[in-house]
Amino acid sequence: MPIAAFGDHAPGSSHTVRDREPTAMPLPGLLSRLQLFRGLTPDQLRAVAAGCRFVALDRGEIVFHQGDPVRGFFFVLRGQVQITVSTPDGARKVMEIIREGEGFGEAVVFEGIDYPVTATALARTELLAVSSAAVLGLLDRDPGFARRMLANMAGRLRGLVQDVKSYSLRSSAQRVVGLLLSEAEAYGTPRGEVRLPARKQVLASRLNLAPETFSRVLHDLSADGLISVDGHRITLHDVPRLAARLE
Repeated sequence: MPIAAFGDHAPGSSHTVRDREPTAMPLPGLLSRLQLFRGLTPDQLRAVAAGCRFVALDRGEIVFHQGDPVRGFFFVLRGQVQITVSTPDGARKVMEIIREGEGFGEAVVFEGIDYPVTATALARTELLAVSSAAVLGLLDRDPGFARRMLANMAGRLRGLVQDVKSYSLRSSAQRVVGLLLSEAEAYGTPRGEVRLPARKQVLASRLNLAPETFSRVLHDLSADGLISVDGHRITLHDVPRLAARLE
């Protein structure tokens, strides 16, 4: 059962919709820290805040299902959300993993169509739900906000295009190496330690690989002395040699 984030929460449901901030920061102040809403006036921030709700989910809870009517979009304040698409035969493909500070669901707000994907919490997660009505009027009145919204969607599109190129042109080993190097650049420690952002089967689907292929590549890289694997923590021992695998 998906959450009811926009005012239609079902009694007795296990999902939690919070009408008060989980932190001491007022909602307009929190919105002003998100890239999309930077530059808005205090009055504009208060208007958007009136259409927002905090949502708490446990691991495995659904934010929305593929085919649900669009009611708004979301920002991850804590935790992670996976975006999946289902095929008619019931297979699921992980399209994205959304992390803290990132948003999802913005593009379909413009079209007013059903959500084309399913969003699921990968861990205990705190979301900020922003209703469609809270932003559509602002888009008409504020060209700067409209440009930021378009830039945000363009960045997401570039990422998806890069994914398609990776699936089409890179081997399975290169996809895994690319993931490790990307994680190391964005989130790694000075000692080259990386923590995988999700379970291996989720990451395998994200890379369009079978789970056993993902595990085999990690084993081969470890056998070559390029990495060490300790559960979800991976240490990169030779970044230049790993990067050479992408050539």
